Amino acid sequence: MDKLKTLSENYPNELNEVIIKLYEEKYPIKKEKKKIFKFRSMGKNYDSDVFTKNYIEFIKDISNIHPYEMFEKSVVKCYISKTYEGMKQSHKIKDDFFITGYSSTDRKIIHIKELCGLLEINLKEI
Repeated sequence: MDKLKTLSENYPNELNEVIIKLYEEKYPIKKEKKKIFKFRSMGKNYDSDVFTKNYIEFIKDISNIHPYEMFEKSVVKCYISKTYEGMKQSHKIKDDFFITGYSSTDRKIIHIKELCGLLEINLKEI
């Protein structure tokens, strides 16, 4: 115990780092598996293991049918823009607008469900 006391007095930060590392090795934190929402809509499967790809692809497909103004009314303003400036992880949907993938998975899922409800489009989770 004298050695531990000496270390804690002379090297408190280094000792703390070693203790944290040892604790994390012995009691690892169980990471939650990323949520992936795969779905079928408009006769197409959106089944990428990267959910943002599913979301962006779905928005692109909807934009082939509906104009920007429909999205403008249905999307939180900070997620859609006529320009990419100031938008994190923006994705070009068409020449006239961008949408961000920088929102939570839950928020993107809600948006997909809201769009399907608004446009009376069938949505099936797969």
